[in-house]
This record gives sequence, structure tokens and C-alpha cells, in this order.
Amino acid sequence: MSDSQNCGLRSSASLQVFRPYPTFDLQLCSAPDATFTILISAILSHFEFISFFLCVLQYFKSFTMPLTTHFTLNTGAKIPTVGFGTWQAKPLEVENAVEVALKQGYRHIDCAAIYRNETEVGNGISKSGVARSEIFITGKLWNTKHAPEDVESALDKTLKDLGVDYLDLYLMHWPCAFKGGDKWFPLNEDGVFELAPVDYITTYKAMEKLLATGKVRAIGVSNFNVRRLEELLGQVDVVPAANQIEAHPYLQQTELLQFCQSKGIIVEAYSPLGNNQTGAPRTVDDPLVHTVSKEISLDPGALLASWGVQRGTVVLSKSVTPSRIASNLQVRELSEDAFAKLTSLERHKRFNFPAIWGYDIFEEAGEEAVRKAALEAGPANKTKFTV
Repeated sequence: MSDSQNCGLRSSASLQVFRPYPTFDLQLCSAPDATFTILISAILSHFEFISFFLCVLQYFKSFTMPLTTHFTLNTGAKIPTVGFGTWQAKPLEVENAVEVALKQGYRHIDCAAIYRNETEVGNGISKSGVARSEIFITGKLWNTKHAPEDVESALDKTLKDLGVDYLDLYLMHWPCAFKGGDKWFPLNEDGVFELAPVDYITTYKAMEKLLATGKVRAIGVSNFNVRRLEELLGQVDVVPAANQIEAHPYLQQTELLQFCQSKGIIVEAYSPLGNNQTGAPRTVDDPLVHTVSKEISLDPGALLASWGVQRGTVVLSKSVTPSRIASNLQVRELSEDAFAKLTSLERHKRFNFPAIWGYDIFEEAGEEAVRKAALEAGPANKTKFTV
């Protein structure tokens, strides 16, 4: 018998060391030095395996999945999750921008009569060469057309200006009515907005009738809070397909979002980057937004759009710059850390609050405060609102 056999050692060919999975068989020599060497080797093999496994996990975690490109309305229709907004865009600029947006892949165009550029938007759609059937188009009923007898004619004007024969979605722009007529912003002799005694439920019931005409595929609302929605839902036959509201990390409106989701109402987020209405820094200018943007190599606009889509809202981005138009469409799934950082920015900050109308749209300021704001704005309104 050899010395090695006397010692109890086996040849290297028969020696079995630690096997992490599924079983292990550590055979040790009775000699202390050999035992120590084999034990250390086994431990190192075990930790090398774990280290390799963790590296593989980290590698795959570095990849993010693309976000869903469509949500489903309560009508069964698909609505693209990223839309192209046309607010505050000058006529010639918006025509070119819409054409570029559609050629770059957008399939959702958000319009409104009050933007006063629907003819140019229609030209952009036509010039893009994209078939009408491939585009989801949203229009909005303006405040001066809330009287039931004015609703369909207002829609007809929008269809004519856009050069299309139907809208995929038609929204009531605001839950308040202005005095009817040819002026977009009717003012009294003191420069105060003239409101009309037409409640939004009456207007919405007139919009319901549009569905039978084939001129609209779905109807909805915009700038409605929870209370107004609850009141509306209790008195109409058709649940709004969408509620378009201001939403971004500074103004998340989580309660309203959750309420809408519980009722099958899609939330569309306008001003997803903030805007320059108040002169305050926009959401997209926040230092944390730019920090996260650099960390994950995603443009700030696309980052905020991604956050919006990931939380379940349709995002309406806008730009007239081709490079920005393209980058805003590049949404992708954010990591839990990136998403949480943006969510931490909640400030309940509105960039859109037309208090000077003298109507408490969001039921936050109080009627007395908005009436005061309306009176104080009167003289300036005479110059600012001339159409």
C-alpha cells in the first residue's frame, strides 16, 4: 500500500471538491494541510460562483424594457401613449412640426379649437403622407360652445379645419361655459369674462349625441377634478373615455389618477415638462431631473415622458424643434430608483390656473379669490383678450 493510500488521500482524478448546486461532496484528507487547502479551494469556488451569478444579474438589470406604446380606452380603441401637443404653436411652425412628428413616428395628435391653428395642423397631417386611419386625433370643445345647440356645429368646424371626417376623441376643454358668440374670450365693460349659465352635465349630454353621428369615436373631458367627475358619472350614460389634466412630477394628482383608473377613464397628461405660463422654473429644468437624465443617458424630456407613461398616463409632449420632437418620443422603462427620484419632486405646483376667468376650475382657490382675481385682471384683459 502506498504512502498516499495510508494517509487516506485519493488521486486528483478521483478527488471531488465542493459543488454548489444541486449537491456537494467535500472529501477531505485526514492530513491537516491537505484539508485546509481543499477547504479554502471549495470556499473560493463557491464565492466565485455567487460573484459570477450576481454580475450576470447586474448585467441584465442594466437593460430597460420599452414601455407600452398604447393604452386601451373604455371603448376598446387603442390610444398611443405618447401624443404630440399643438398648444402655443404658431401656425406655420405647427404645420411643419406636425409633419415632422408624424414622419418620425408619432401617431397621436392633440388639437383644440382655442389653439387657433387647426387648419395648419391639418395641413401638416396631409403633408406627412401618413394615412388618416393610422393617426389618433383628439379635438376639444371650447368654452363659448357649451350650449347644446352649438356643440355639433363646433365639432363640424374643427373637422373642416383639420380636413378630416371624424375625431378619435373629442373632449370638453374646461368645465365652465363662456357667453356664446363669435369671440373666443367674451368680456364685459369692465374687462371681466362673461360666463354662461350652462352646466357641464348639459354640455356633456349634447356631446353624447355626437357618438351616433360617426363624427367622433369617443368623448371625454379635460380639467375635471374628482368631485366634478363623480357628479358627471351619476347623471350621464357614457363614461368619459379620457380626462386630460396637467400632470408631471411637480403636480402628480395621484388621487385623481387613481379615481379615473378605477372608473376606466384614461388620464392624459398635458404640460408633462411644466411650462412657462407662471414664469417659475419648469419641471424639466429641475436639477434632479437633469441628474437622473445624465445617470441613465436619457434626454430630460424623454425622461419625464417615460415617468408619465410608466405611471399609466398618456403623455402629450410638444416642441417645434425636430431634434426635440424626436427625443421626446424615446420613452423607456425607468428603474425603481430613477422613478422614485422623480416621484419625490411632488410640489402640488400648477403651471395652468386660469383664475382670471372668475370660475374656480379646480375648486382649490375658492370662489371669492377667483372673483377678486377676475376683477383685478379686468383692465389688462381688455388689451390681452381682443378676439
